[in-house]
Amino acid sequence: MAESLNFDPASHPGLDWSVAMQSQLDDQVQCFAIADAGNGLVALANIDNEAAVITGTPGELRKLKAAFAAGQYDHLLGA
Repeated sequence: MAESLNFDPASHPGLDWSVAMQSQLDDQVQCFAIADAGNGLVALANIDNEAAVITGTPGELRKLKAAFAAGQYDHLLGA
C-alpha cells in the first residue's frame, strides 16, 4: 500500500509523491518515491537525493518492472 510523502524536489515541484513502504522501526522512508508528473509521464525519485528524479511513460516503467521481475538486474542488487 502506498503512503503519501512530504517530498518536494525543486526540479519537480508540487507533485503528489507516494512511497511503497516505510520502516517499521523508525518511521523513516526507506525507498524510492513515485508521482504522476502530468503530460502522460510518471516521476521516480530517490528520496535521499532530490536531484535524482527521472521521468518515463507508464509503458517504459512497465518494461523496467518486467525486467526486474525477470531477474535481469539481480547482479546489480546483490541477489
